[in-house]
Amino acid sequence: MMPNQTIIHEFLKKLGFSDEEIKLYIAIFQKGPVTLLEASRVSGIERTKLYRIIDSLQQKKIIEEVPQYKRRTIKACDISTIELLVKERELQDRFLINNFPTFTNALSELSKPLQGSNVIFYRGVEGIRQMTWNILRCKGLFRTYSYRFWDDILGTPFVLKLNERMVEQKFEVHDVYSDQYLIFKKEWLKAGKGKPSGNWNLWDSRYISEKILTVNQNIDVYNDVVSYYYWQGNETFGVEIYNQRVADFHKQMHDVVWNRAKQLPDIDWKAEWEKEKSTKSKDSY
Repeated sequence: MMPNQTIIHEFLKKLGFSDEEIKLYIAIFQKGPVTLLEASRVSGIERTKLYRIIDSLQQKKIIEEVPQYKRRTIKACDISTIELLVKERELQDRFLINNFPTFTNALSELSKPLQGSNVIFYRGVEGIRQMTWNILRCKGLFRTYSYRFWDDILGTPFVLKLNERMVEQKFEVHDVYSDQYLIFKKEWLKAGKGKPSGNWNLWDSRYISEKILTVNQNIDVYNDVVSYYYWQGNETFGVEIYNQRVADFHKQMHDVVWNRAKQLPDIDWKAEWEKEKSTKSKDSY
């Protein structure tokens, strides 16, 4: 196969065409309008297969029939037809990407335990994303413990999509963190990263001294669910416990800690960023 034909073949393959469809299309495109007998000869495809492939390519609108007296003649359509197919595929891909979180949520609803207790184990980044997306089921107050930003494990595009849905659902959040979270923020700044994007006005956070409680993992409590997240180095996993008594106990414990915790002033990201840059500059001398 010539280099140009290889490029065309790979491109059409990505658009969903079979090898035989591509073979016939290239042959007709090179030859111009041909009869079915000529199409079979120039493409090397048997007549018994040819009709099926032609029908498929006509449905995909990249070949068309040419009116001829007493014989069936076909030709390749204009290159603009391929361009339209590419644009359609782009729209489809964009739809799939934008609606994947909704799709996963719908699937998770099907697998959600209906009654009684259950424990579900998740592994890897996709597992953690699924767990985090599940919090959109929350009814009422969402209680959580934080020790790292979601962006650190979930990726900013996913977090922004989740944040958008939380804002739409008017989430009410009580978040408790300790010194582990403050250390993580400093490391985040040292790495040259800025304030995470999104609308977090719904997020009400309080600090608890590690003399009282060390928060060294992310934990969510909502409905009848308690979720534990862990990511450190190569270890990334999470566990959801579905049990109303367990969830109610953790809600009470969280409320006790929440009442002991205090609200710290919001971090001045710009000032902290400048301070960190200044420190780096001094260290370089």
